[in-house]
Amino acid sequence: MINKFRLRISVQFAVCACAVAISAAAHAGIFDAQTTDFALQFRVNGYGSDTTFSAPAALALDEKAGVIYVADTKAGEIDGFTMQGMPKLRYGAREGLIAPIGVAVDAQGTLYVTENEAAPIRVISAKGESSAFEIPKGDAKETPKPGRLVLDRDGNLYVVDRANERLCVFDAKKALKFCITGTDAKHGFKGLQDAMVDRQGRIYTLDKSGMPVQVFDKKGKLLYRFAYQGEGDQDISSPAGLFMDRNDQIWVVDRGQHALKVFDRSGSFLRRFGAYGTDEGLLFQPVDAEMDSFGRTYVVEAGARRLQVFSLTRPFEPFSPPGL
Repeated sequence: MINKFRLRISVQFAVCACAVAISAAAHAGIFDAQTTDFALQFRVNGYGSDTTFSAPAALALDEKAGVIYVADTKAGEIDGFTMQGMPKLRYGAREGLIAPIGVAVDAQGTLYVTENEAAPIRVISAKGESSAFEIPKGDAKETPKPGRLVLDRDGNLYVVDRANERLCVFDAKKALKFCITGTDAKHGFKGLQDAMVDRQGRIYTLDKSGMPVQVFDKKGKLLYRFAYQGEGDQDISSPAGLFMDRNDQIWVVDRGQHALKVFDRSGSFLRRFGAYGTDEGLLFQPVDAEMDSFGRTYVVEAGARRLQVFSLTRPFEPFSPPGL
């Protein structure tokens, strides 16, 4: 049941008594000491009244249907919310889910879900009909273990194989096209976390070793690498997820620094957002993030076990390099 909203002079909205707390306050200084670029819009603690997520691991946005999907590994569920954060639908054991860790959605509203163990990729239609397919083993040494996954505008599906440190690419009919294993023994993947594809078809991967971000052409040939591991503002200490905004800027989720790091397409560092904490607007072990067409940024936190949604002051303007 939802409490009555109270409008405050500070432009804050009251807390919804179920899973959602909404606030439109511009939390100055929370994400950056010099700016108020980010403003908290609302948070989602769990699905339904007086509930919390058990172990949120990933999210996906279906703007056409108006649904935010959150994969809750420990609960064994994919929770769906409206774009305002209200509970809308739920998939779980009835659809064959046990411990979802990755989720993606295509233009038809079909969900693709991966599990924590070596299980097939689960496919759930917009009508709730469930099916599955597997990553072919091929030359892989271990039984494939799907992780994060993402779709491009042509319907190609990119799936992290955690067991074999490779990214496998499927066409729109879910036939395997090829797998990327990194470049060589020195620069091969060692802790592959996530992937994304830009509008030109370039493939970006996020890895826990070496230079975390590697960029490949649409056929899987390495183009360049960027970013460094470390504790500085422009470094990535614990890479967890990545996405690209409409300005072709690359956002990396850094779980260890409780932050989002923004780079331009050449790999130059632009901005950092995030500060450690469990209060509204702060971040505690973020693991995945996405941005919608309005520039709202959705962040799933494993430590705080919640989803927070932020707005950018100027969502359609690219960031300038530090010092400019």
